[in-house]
Amino acid sequence: MPDPGGTAELVRTTEPGKLPETCDEPDLAGVLWRVWGFWDHLTDQMLMVVYEVIWLRGHWMPFEIIILLTIFANCVALAVFMPMPEEDTNNTNSNLESLEYIFLIIFTLECFLKIVAYGLLFHADAYLRNCWNILDFVIVTMGLFTIVVDFINNISGVEAPVEQKGGGFDMKALRAFRVLRPLRLVSGVPSLQVVMSSILKSMLPLFHISLLVFFMVTIYAIIGLELFKCKMHKSCYYTGTEIIATVENEKASPCAEAGNGRRCTVNGTMCRPGWPGPNNGITHFDNLGFSMLTVYQCITTQGWTDVLYWVNDAVGMEWPWLYFVTLILLGSFFILNMVLGVLCGEFTKEREKSSRSGEYQKLRERQQLDEDLKGYMEWIAQAEVMDNDQDRQGLLPLQEGGSDTESLYELEGLNRLMYYVRHARRWNRFFRRKCRVWVKSKLFYWLVFLLVFFNTLVIATEHHMQSQSLTNFQESANKALLSLFAVEMVLKMYALGLPSYFMSLFNRFDCFVVSVGILELILVHMGVMSAMGISVMRCIRLLRLIKVTKYWTSLSNLVASLLNSVRSIASLLLLLFLFIVIFALLGMQVFGGKFNFTDQKVRRSNFDNFPQALITVFQILTGEDWNSVMYDGIMAHGGPAMPGILVSIYFIILFICGNYILLNVFLAIAVDNLAEAESLTSAQKEKAEEKKRKKLLRANLSDRGDEDKSTLAKKLAEQRAKTEGIPTTAKLKVDEFESNVNEIKDPFPPADFPGDDEEEEPEIPTSPRPRPMADLQLKETVVPMPEASSFFIFGPQNKFRKLCHRIINATTFTNIILLFILLSSISLAAEDPIDPMSFRNQVLAYADIVFTSVFTAEIVLKMTTYGAFLHKGSFCRNSFNILDLIVVGVSLLSMGMESSAISVVKILRVLRVLRPLRAINRAKGLKHVVQCVFVAIKTIGNIVLVTMLLDFMFACIGVQLFKGKFYRCTDPLKMTEEECRGTYIHYQEKALHEMEIRQRQWINSDFNFDNILNGMLALFTVSTFEGWPKLLYTAIDSNMENRGPVYNNRTEISIFFIVYLILIAFFMMNIFVGFVIVTFQEQGEQEYKNCELDKNQRQCVQYALKARPLRCYIPKNPYQYQVWYIVTSCYFEYLMFLLIMLNTMCLGMQHCNQSEHITHLSDMLNVIFTVLFTVEMILKLGAFKAKGYFGDPWNVFDFVIVVGSIVDVILSEIDAALAAQGGLYCLTGCADVNPMQTIADSENMSVSITLFRLFRVMRLVKLLNRFEGIRNLLWTFIKSFQALPYVALLIVMLFFIYAVIGMQVFGKIALIDGTVINRNNNFQTFPQAVLVLFRCATGEGWQEVMLGCLYGQRCDPKSDYLPGEEFTCGAGFAVIYFMSFYMLCAFLIINLFVAVIMDNFDYLTRDWSILGPHHLDEFKKIWAEYDPEATGRIKHLDVVTLLRRIQPPLGFGKFCPHRVACKRLISMNMPLNSDGTVTFNATLFALVRTALRIKTEGNFQQANEELRAIIKKIWKRTSMKLLDQVIPPIGDDEVTVGKFYATFLIQEHFRKFMKRQEEYYGYRPAKNKTTNEIQAGLRSIEDEAAPELQRAISGDLLNEEEMDRAMDEAAEEAIYRRAGGLFGNHVDPFSLQRGTPLPTQVTSQRPLHVADSRTEEVEASPSYLSYANNYNTNNNTSDSLARRFLYEGVDSVQCSSASSSTSELRFPACSRGAVQGPVSAADLLIQEVLQAGGVALLAADCSFVAVTKVEMAAALHLSLDQLERTAVAILNARARGGARSPATPTNSDEMQNLV
Repeated sequence: MPDPGGTAELVRTTEPGKLPETCDEPDLAGVLWRVWGFWDHLTDQMLMVVYEVIWLRGHWMPFEIIILLTIFANCVALAVFMPMPEEDTNNTNSNLESLEYIFLIIFTLECFLKIVAYGLLFHADAYLRNCWNILDFVIVTMGLFTIVVDFINNISGVEAPVEQKGGGFDMKALRAFRVLRPLRLVSGVPSLQVVMSSILKSMLPLFHISLLVFFMVTIYAIIGLELFKCKMHKSCYYTGTEIIATVENEKASPCAEAGNGRRCTVNGTMCRPGWPGPNNGITHFDNLGFSMLTVYQCITTQGWTDVLYWVNDAVGMEWPWLYFVTLILLGSFFILNMVLGVLCGEFTKEREKSSRSGEYQKLRERQQLDEDLKGYMEWIAQAEVMDNDQDRQGLLPLQEGGSDTESLYELEGLNRLMYYVRHARRWNRFFRRKCRVWVKSKLFYWLVFLLVFFNTLVIATEHHMQSQSLTNFQESANKALLSLFAVEMVLKMYALGLPSYFMSLFNRFDCFVVSVGILELILVHMGVMSAMGISVMRCIRLLRLIKVTKYWTSLSNLVASLLNSVRSIASLLLLLFLFIVIFALLGMQVFGGKFNFTDQKVRRSNFDNFPQALITVFQILTGEDWNSVMYDGIMAHGGPAMPGILVSIYFIILFICGNYILLNVFLAIAVDNLAEAESLTSAQKEKAEEKKRKKLLRANLSDRGDEDKSTLAKKLAEQRAKTEGIPTTAKLKVDEFESNVNEIKDPFPPADFPGDDEEEEPEIPTSPRPRPMADLQLKETVVPMPEASSFFIFGPQNKFRKLCHRIINATTFTNIILLFILLSSISLAAEDPIDPMSFRNQVLAYADIVFTSVFTAEIVLKMTTYGAFLHKGSFCRNSFNILDLIVVGVSLLSMGMESSAISVVKILRVLRVLRPLRAINRAKGLKHVVQCVFVAIKTIGNIVLVTMLLDFMFACIGVQLFKGKFYRCTDPLKMTEEECRGTYIHYQEKALHEMEIRQRQWINSDFNFDNILNGMLALFTVSTFEGWPKLLYTAIDSNMENRGPVYNNRTEISIFFIVYLILIAFFMMNIFVGFVIVTFQEQGEQEYKNCELDKNQRQCVQYALKARPLRCYIPKNPYQYQVWYIVTSCYFEYLMFLLIMLNTMCLGMQHCNQSEHITHLSDMLNVIFTVLFTVEMILKLGAFKAKGYFGDPWNVFDFVIVVGSIVDVILSEIDAALAAQGGLYCLTGCADVNPMQTIADSENMSVSITLFRLFRVMRLVKLLNRFEGIRNLLWTFIKSFQALPYVALLIVMLFFIYAVIGMQVFGKIALIDGTVINRNNNFQTFPQAVLVLFRCATGEGWQEVMLGCLYGQRCDPKSDYLPGEEFTCGAGFAVIYFMSFYMLCAFLIINLFVAVIMDNFDYLTRDWSILGPHHLDEFKKIWAEYDPEATGRIKHLDVVTLLRRIQPPLGFGKFCPHRVACKRLISMNMPLNSDGTVTFNATLFALVRTALRIKTEGNFQQANEELRAIIKKIWKRTSMKLLDQVIPPIGDDEVTVGKFYATFLIQEHFRKFMKRQEEYYGYRPAKNKTTNEIQAGLRSIEDEAAPELQRAISGDLLNEEEMDRAMDEAAEEAIYRRAGGLFGNHVDPFSLQRGTPLPTQVTSQRPLHVADSRTEEVEASPSYLSYANNYNTNNNTSDSLARRFLYEGVDSVQCSSASSSTSELRFPACSRGAVQGPVSAADLLIQEVLQAGGVALLAADCSFVAVTKVEMAAALHLSLDQLERTAVAILNARARGGARSPATPTNSDEMQNLV
């Protein structure tokens, strides 16, 4: 509290608010004091209130609720606001403006209160430390700022311009972001948290991908800038006017005056510059910004063909397609699908986290519960039936008992009533029982199914302009069916009872549909509503078809899993809706009322009101024509100049966030659920199999005798082992080497595989997983001749037949046939489709005769060999052979019939295109892929069925809503067909003739709902996202049947399309795609189904086996070394990075119509950069020599670019020097220069110069090498492509077949500008046909191409049509052609990309702490520093420093404590070579094995053998030498790193113990001079081991100075050279577990307890090994004993496996030979120490324990017997409660301390 009065006295003697008693009258200080006291009290009270309101808002929720309601009201106000052109307004808008002030006051108050409660910024939890609060704060301050600016303007009398109201900023747009704030509360919903967190967590990998996309866009933009700069500003103008010449429906496009581009064909037109460019000058390559926007638009596959066609028109068709096709392949198909891969990975990871809390388990339990409940209900029903039977028996005597008179008296009154009631109950039970049996019978089910099917047919017959009789039939059929369904419902209710009836979801649904139908009939009958009103509900009856799923396990599981994911989907839809609302409100603020253009065309996709804005944002989300909305937005803000172009940012952000992220989460959810559904199905299958097995066992055991039981049990165990993946000897048979997509080529030469030829070739499993080519080198097995005779003439021993057999099985013969197939395919593609009698076609006809003869001969030979079809193994028994026969038969027929007028012959000629399919039967890899695709198609059946059903249902609803309503008159003023007669005046702006007289026509929309088939076609195109906005607006304008459209007649009808899109396009299509992906993944894993290694383990092990050390070139020459040192330094890298960036900037600053000065400057800079990069190349060549330099692919790339750049500079200089003589082409000097030739040269651009200029741009690619993340992406990308060779071949074949069919069927259609089939888009040549198909595969307006190819198109003038047949080209077959192609392509190609990507890029989203193949490259790089010559060996002491330099999860990291490092090295246990070195593969393999815990538990030797068997099974070509190197076989008891470091660990602990003993007792035991130091390493092997080994692993542990010297000599970096040397000075004292019980029996004693433990700290630094040369040659008895233990075979010393749990430690008993003796007490104690030290594996190794015992005895100066006695004493003392044994006090104490 401050001191206002100024005196401490006053403060002490007065209370706040009271005057001091010493004063007689109030003075100024007193008054001030009172005021202060009052204010202080008030502030305290206010702060308390604010604290209550805000800080404790968990207790006072109304504050939060009020704020949220205000936000909601603010959003409503923003939505109701109607933006108008030129800032006009109305009463509603004015009222809303004043309402804004109220909202601002509330939000300002909230902001103020929170700042007071939390504090502003400078402490934890302050107001501005929260992102949401920052957003609030910015919005509030901006709102206040605009009001202040307006207020100042009003006072000063300055009237702000209309557009710049509010200080030039309209803050309402920013206020729209307040709608984001409810996300705070939504984050409480768990399923939304999963979706949100998976999106947020994927931001980092998405950032890598976006960086890659940005690089790609930049590179392509700069290439575009180099190639197409200034090329798109010439167009065809009418001579002497500014009017651009176009034909009807044609967009203005560029032209060429003299080059290869489009010529102006309209009379009176000429090509001249001055045109702003396509899309009002937005789409062009004139500068970097616009170039990047155009490239990005192409990547989204929207409008890319328009850009391609414009470029074609400007510069010719020869090569621009290369630029665009590669852009689409790389950008759209690959990089943008990586987004999907990342999101799928993240989503699955998040789902796994949440499902660990048991969601999946709950679903399984729920299913189990449902099954149990069903069983229970069945049981009750059964009990009721049985009860009825008993009842009936009990009631029967009633009828007969007693005399007539008695019964008459008793039947009086009440008794008579009771009698009838009882009778009725009996009959009721009887009927219910019969009903229940009837209702549950299969017959009843099929009857109902037939009714549903008939109902479907009745609905499907409905169409536009149907006859009255059909309408009457439909009405009566509807009533009849409804009554039948009502009867079914009542029957079920009666039979099952209401509770069990309503238990089923399907029954509830049925009841709802029937009730609605009855209600509809009543309402229509009463005349309350028209028959059309609710008839849509009838279509919902079709959902009854879904009842089939109940009987279809896999489908019902799919439905169950989808229902389980409804929460994820609902939360995603909520997120999507919020997202759309935010962007719609923002769009209204920015673009509302501004889409008014001079051309008077109405833009349907606008932001003029809230519903329309929602539809527009949704359209942009689906990606359909988003670019045209963006163009309108840019033009509305002033066109492609500076402020207007910024608008594109809004659209790009909306498109990226919506289309790539949110919509891909749909697919992620779908893939995840499908995987779950699959696991459910497999769980059920396993259960069923288990039941079947048990049944079989019971049946068989009861039948057979005891002797059979054991064999059956064995069989059963083997069968179970097969299913569960337990390795049995049978299963570990050598099977198949892995087909991993991660390795480029097999590094092992064939010499590595002795006996490989003898092994039988594995069966290739049918899986749709693409395989690397190297993995499919299958041997052709020669099919033997069948025993039967062929053609009843040639017997099995016939010499001619044998000769035929030899010929057709010869490789040469197969290759010749393949060559002929290839040649015939080329001849098909070369045909001229327009003129059948052209010279080219006549030549090809003769070639065709040759091909057909060869193929016929081949078939005759094959039939002679194998017979035709009567016996097994004959030619026609194979489906591929039948395909061959059909193709050849068709060729023969078409040769026989000459006239091409006959349509049958046309079809036969088209069928010749199937010839390439004959290659499938000959290329085994291709055949395999085709079989796989069929497997995939089979598994997708369910989904196709459900999608078709939903499509059909929506089509039925569409027919009810829209039949006959899409008709319109070409004159928009006429509304009916009767009025639409005669002519009308058509106005055209910017045309030569502004008014034209045209004929009125009554036309229908291309896509309509006049019948079910049309409706399904229309909806299929909608589900592909193509052209749906046009159809939507047609539907919105639809009025009544046979009447024209009314603008915006029913906006609410858009709900139909949006629901359809969300359900089908977002969800079902994604499930379809997801199903293919899951199937691919499953089939890929199928061959490893019983493999114990998971996918990641397999990839890592394969890498470890196949990796080879890198050669690190270090020059010996001192001068060369200096250069090498510079080139390899990081500063040199940074310098090159900077140069590339500068080069990029220089390339990017070029623009169209640039000044001479800039051109000269860019040329100069290009020369400078070329010189600098040449210097870099020369330096690197000098440093690495040619061999080292060209060994790196990036260097080769650099070299090519530098050479290309030099050629480019030389050409440019020559061109500049010869410019005076007329350019490069006038070397001799052109006297008469043709001006048109000059123009042509400038338009076409000499390809040679252009090509070399591209080398400047290619330097940018070098940037990609600089970023680790992007480099990983690139390499994975390249490796993933190796998975697609045969698949790519299949796709090429698909394109080829469709292109040739397209040429034959649609090749004669005339090319008319303004229609879809035009100069750029046609089927007249093979390349053009392929380009059209590629366009359709990307989905770019494929439905328009389909409509343009339908029957009734004008024929090309050159074709051979007869008089009156000029409009007979095209075919109705186009619908099947394009739909089948789109489905095959979109679902096959894209899914293959996605499947391969998701397979290869799972590392992006995997937990970084799990070791993966992408971590292993680091090991190769760092190994190269220790082994620059790539010998594959380094000293084992270097391994420790090497592993400390590699960060976890692969290495130890530099802060790893020495004890932990020791333990890891012990568990790695690589073999030591005689010279003290370890090998590269063994070390890497050991690292992988320990990090991923591959077979590290249990008996180590057994685990090794199992792992060897697994590796031989998966990678059968692994050489035995390598295998022995990484996993030593049993019996090979060599020295390993593990044993060495374990001895070291024990001795180090003993050294600490000795030090403690010295401190405790004050002395150290006397030592012999020769044995005065403890030896490191195994002294017991001195005689056997070579001197090098002794040098490497022997030495004085306490001699640390020598270790330091050795380290200095090794010139290690300072960070790895600590005071202690090897492990750094991180002391981690070794403390034992306290009180670990030891239940192992020792002779006859009771279980013992460890009583002693030490936890005190040890100050001393640990001791280290050194390269000391003072080794000890102490050959006492203990050494020889140790040698005997260590080097006796494994047969003599065996260990049982150690099993340990948290509560108890059991140590293995060691058996010698077959005799099981008692375990010694010393062994027990040593095993206990090893167990506590974390090296339990070595505790199980008896030979190691024996060696250690000998070492300890030597160190303690005891004999082995004394050591044993001491150990027994310790254990006895422990058992008695810690009393010390009197026998040998000192030694036992030492021993106990050691333990």
